Amino acid sequence: MTNEWTELTDEKLARIAQDGLQGQGAPVEAMRRLRVAIEQSSAKSDIYSRRMLWPNIILTVLTVVQVIAAILTIKGWIYGGT
Repeated sequence: MTNEWTELTDEKLARIAQDGLQGQGAPVEAMRRLRVAIEQSSAKSDIYSRRMLWPNIILTVLTVVQVIAAILTIKGWIYGGT
């Protein structure tokens, strides 16, 4: 009986659950599929988050360098730099 539920489409499982024809098998299988999909999405999200860490660090460093350069330039304008 368990294998029968895994072969059904999501739409069919939802229809069976709404009609209440075959007990709790359809909702349980639908929830299992949802859990698997959420776990896969979370794993992909973790990978992308790790990939974005280094570009963010590099952009932060470059931003700090630009801020320092801008401050030095403004000080030069104000105090009639050399």
